[in-house]
Amino acid sequence: MTMREEKIDYIQAKIKDYLINVSRQNVSSNQADEIYGMMSIVKDMESIGDILHRNMVPLIAKKQAIELDFSEEGKEELMIYHEKVCRQIRRLKEAFAQKDLDIADQIMKSERKYLDLESQYRVRHLQRLLDQQHQTVKTHEIHIELMDLMKQIIVYTSNIAGTFTGSVARRKA
Repeated sequence: MTMREEKIDYIQAKIKDYLINVSRQNVSSNQADEIYGMMSIVKDMESIGDILHRNMVPLIAKKQAIELDFSEEGKEELMIYHEKVCRQIRRLKEAFAQKDLDIADQIMKSERKYLDLESQYRVRHLQRLLDQQHQTVKTHEIHIELMDLMKQIIVYTSNIAGTFTGSVARRKA
């Protein structure tokens, strides 16, 4: 996984350097805005990679060390939320591939709904914690961290979609 992270960081740095070099050329203000948007998208994508590599991957060993699974409710919430995150990423990929503003708008509209869902799941988790459910107490830290990290990915995908929408709209204008 470290090699993959290094490759992502390398590619991100090379793209950023290229975009900076392009921006030093005689570019219009619209082109400069588009370059800034691309740099923002690259940074947000790299941040998602960092969340996965630096934050989520270490949770695997931490979870294995406690030798206890999440509660059934907690596991279900994590799986549902994970699917929402994956859906947003698939939509983002599709929006880019098809240069489709409607899909990007759908990503941004879904953000609020998914953030609200995360809040509902957090309240339910905390109630299980207050009820002293053994599995919840033991896996609490990992559960909350996973939900928070997935929430961050939801926010990044929405930010990327917003930047993409603005960039495509400027090109069409």
